[in-house]
Amino acid sequence: MTKEIEYTQQDGIATLRVNRPAARNALNWAAQEQFAAAVAEVGRDTAVRVLIITGAGDKAFVSGGDLKELSQHPEREAGERLNRVMREALVQLTRLPIPVIAAVNGDAFGGGCEILTACDLRLAASRARFCFAQVRNALCTGWGGTGRLVNLLEQARALDLLLTSRIFSAEEAQAMGFVQQVVDETVGLETAVSQLAHTLIQLPRQALAASKQLVYAASQLPVTATNELETELFVELWSEPDHLEALAAFREKRKPVFGS
Repeated sequence: MTKEIEYTQQDGIATLRVNRPAARNALNWAAQEQFAAAVAEVGRDTAVRVLIITGAGDKAFVSGGDLKELSQHPEREAGERLNRVMREALVQLTRLPIPVIAAVNGDAFGGGCEILTACDLRLAASRARFCFAQVRNALCTGWGGTGRLVNLLEQARALDLLLTSRIFSAEEAQAMGFVQQVVDETVGLETAVSQLAHTLIQLPRQALAASKQLVYAASQLPVTATNELETELFVELWSEPDHLEALAAFREKRKPVFGS
């Protein structure tokens, strides 16, 4: 039996791949549970330095929930389950102390866009399209996407995308800051993502974790509280072996070799 979610880990780089190309990588109940389980596994595995999330095939990244299956469950309890499993999984993504890269191999619609809002870095193939399609299905976002989208793009842009449910291109997504890089087919998304992941795993883990924590805290806390957290983390990192190695490398005019 084919797994709905493929999870692999090699040399510190973990990959979570939604493996339902025949359904445009829509998430049925099994896929949602497996997605959440894979995120939890990343949180437990201290060998993982970077997580990549992508979809199987070249047509879709994730097209949200599988309406073919979910339409058979109109009861309120089904909505509560759908909300809970993926909302909690995406919150956990933002709390992972490692960079999370989205490799947008194809269209990201509905919940697929919500998953993107929980990733730290988003690279997209030039053919990819995006759409917050929830309103088309008489719904609002249900996986925490609205709050994260407002933090990413501010209120006016979020209102445009959420209320119109319009489809927008990878180029527009990059122009508005929703994705950081659009990758031409001549370069290849897999190559670009691999290069980024290998760059990140060479950097000191504790400093990456602290920087990510600060960015997410800054979107939720007052400036004074963020500054206090920044001071705490900065002072903590100052005497850590990786920072001492960076100082030694600077003095000795060589490339640092970080241990964490």
